[in-house]
Amino acid sequence: MLKTIIGPIIGIAICILSTQSIAYAVSIDNSLTFNYIALLTIGLQWMCFIHASGLFGNERTEKYYDLMGSATYIMAIIINSSISKHYSMRIALLNLLVLLWTLRLGTFLFIRIKRNKGIDSRFAEFKINNYRFLMVWTLQGVWVFIVLLPLLIITQREVNFQFKALDYIGCMFFICGLLLEAIADYQKFKFASESKNKGKFISSGLWKYSRHTNYFGEILLWSSIAVIAYSGTQSYLVFISPAFVATLLVFGSGIPILEKNADAKFVKDEKYQIYKKLTPVLVPFIGRAGNAMF
Repeated sequence: MLKTIIGPIIGIAICILSTQSIAYAVSIDNSLTFNYIALLTIGLQWMCFIHASGLFGNERTEKYYDLMGSATYIMAIIINSSISKHYSMRIALLNLLVLLWTLRLGTFLFIRIKRNKGIDSRFAEFKINNYRFLMVWTLQGVWVFIVLLPLLIITQREVNFQFKALDYIGCMFFICGLLLEAIADYQKFKFASESKNKGKFISSGLWKYSRHTNYFGEILLWSSIAVIAYSGTQSYLVFISPAFVATLLVFGSGIPILEKNADAKFVKDEKYQIYKKLTPVLVPFIGRAGNAMF
């Protein structure tokens, strides 16, 4: 019993300390603006957790988890823009691109979880007790803050104000990443919505070329955001964001969990075994297949 309490509490403490340390390290002039935004991103998750945890007598639910994540992105962007002393066309472009991604993904995830009657299989083991559940909500706040670092950093460190080739390259690859993620999500959602596909896996459309096309799209678009921010700041700190996204999706809460679930579900499905053997796990066409992690 003590283990189930101490572990999550230590994890939550590490989340807070790490985000505060990163916020202070990437800031300049000893400003605490980023520290406040880091606290905000986690604090908003805790506020929603109060209801999600069932403290009001309701059933524990993850129904609003992804929706709250999207709302936190929007609030953090608005607050950072409103209190920043510096604004430019590049910053406006980055804000617009991230808001576009946020609204698209947040809407999709909410529609999907409503279809699944408010249940997301990823949370099954975490809803066992509220300490672990709170840890998951805290991690979302960490995710939002670290992923938004390019947008935060550029408000303090922009030195190049003219658009350059890197900006256009970044925009092009952002659109590619967004389209890959959106189309892959739609194809899988439509596939799962048809009764004839119940208990089956998708191997058509973009999923023919990668087992996790949507994750590849997400990594690509956040890398593109970092490239645009780098064009304006010449600071490699902006690449913390895509590195974090890629690490978490490839080694953490993304691919490993989905692969484990698929292996268990389709262990006797010969077609799935062939699909897994031949289809890249992440990068379409040229990526590694089989049991490779990426």
